[in-house]
Amino acid sequence: MAKLREIQYESHDFMRLKGIPWFAEAANHPGLACGGIYLLSGPPGVGKTTIALQIATDLASRGHKVLYLALEQSPSDIKQKIDKQVFPHRKDLILDKKEQFDSLKEGLEKIEKKLQKKEEKEIIEENFYIDSNLSGMESLPDFLARKVLGTGRYEDVQLIIVDSIQGQGTAPTSAKPYQKLFEFNRWAKEQRIAVLLVGHITKGGAIAGPRSLEHNVDCVLYLRKAMRLRPLFVPKNRFGPERHEPLTLIMDSHGCLDKSKHVKARASHAFGFIPNSLIEVQALVKLPKYGDKPGIKAPYLPKQKLSQLVGTISNMHEIDISDLTFEINCAIPGGLPYRATLDLPLAISMLSSYFQRQIPLGSLFVGELDLFQTIRPIPNQICSELSEAIIPSEMSPLAQNIKHLYISHENKAYIKELFEQQKNSTIEVHGIQTLERLVEMLWPDIIEKANSNS
Repeated sequence: MAKLREIQYESHDFMRLKGIPWFAEAANHPGLACGGIYLLSGPPGVGKTTIALQIATDLASRGHKVLYLALEQSPSDIKQKIDKQVFPHRKDLILDKKEQFDSLKEGLEKIEKKLQKKEEKEIIEENFYIDSNLSGMESLPDFLARKVLGTGRYEDVQLIIVDSIQGQGTAPTSAKPYQKLFEFNRWAKEQRIAVLLVGHITKGGAIAGPRSLEHNVDCVLYLRKAMRLRPLFVPKNRFGPERHEPLTLIMDSHGCLDKSKHVKARASHAFGFIPNSLIEVQALVKLPKYGDKPGIKAPYLPKQKLSQLVGTISNMHEIDISDLTFEINCAIPGGLPYRATLDLPLAISMLSSYFQRQIPLGSLFVGELDLFQTIRPIPNQICSELSEAIIPSEMSPLAQNIKHLYISHENKAYIKELFEQQKNSTIEVHGIQTLERLVEMLWPDIIEKANSNS
């Protein structure tokens, strides 16, 4: 038994992922630790296999031997995913067609790297192994002993990816398969082979398997889904600080994951109207922390109505904000009840915060949204009160800043007639039929991106 002074610190060597710079930021260590055991979990379709292949391909391109144990997909499916997604993604990283160069020398260097892609592909194919001959977790230790350790076929492998550990339908309560997995992890760690385990989650969002699974690994990578965004958390990390705030990834045109520009949530505000009062609506849409459930924080506002609005917005093409957290501030004066005319400014402020796009200055939104995203007309009496409320005056400084009114197309003619009678020609009236049409008017590039991804 060693005395305390005889015990040496354990040093870690890392295999750096130069083609995946966001990994070091997310995991708070420079790359995959040699002998480190990683668990990558998330819901179906979130991109777990894609991340695993990005990591494997990047390491293989630098001469590290990688073994991909496919327990769910066939080797041909894996190869097709690499050829159709990962290789084009890596090609774009080296040379963007729209990229501008500061000098001729820099441009030639970039072009030379692009010409070397064929050579890099050959290096990757030489160092990347795929094996699908396992029956499940129970066969992992025997496979490691026969084919990796000693003089096995994969004796020089530095990374083993198991996709996925529940790939053969292993029940979370089955103890024996996980005991074999832990034995496999221990042997791999002793040989300083890094292991990336791809795992499932339960319907409640918890990591599938016994609690001992999380204790047995060194680092947990947890991926969530929010539309095209992929929040990545690191709730356990023996090689650096944990990450409970998400690092936001986004799926590119090839289906691979890169760091998103949505680094930090931004609040937004819009102006609305209830009879006799102009109202400011503030919204902050953000990704929930690890362990927190999505929800709505909106004092003095009806939660059921807001939940309905979130559902209506999420039904728009290529938009899903249902898995996010909303903080909404809308002070209705005098304790007056919620009015349906606030539906539109609430929806626009939430979308503005989610898209991280500003609402045009001087905009006022008035209208009720139905379940089909249609902007319903308001009664003529409310139109009259609205036209009186936004007459520029020293008593109403907010009204002086109103330059655009967005309202149901059925109200447009009547509102314009009232403005003419009041000789108020400074406000432009926009008659809108649907919420999607309004988003297209405010942020046309958002709709173009959504259509291009469909």
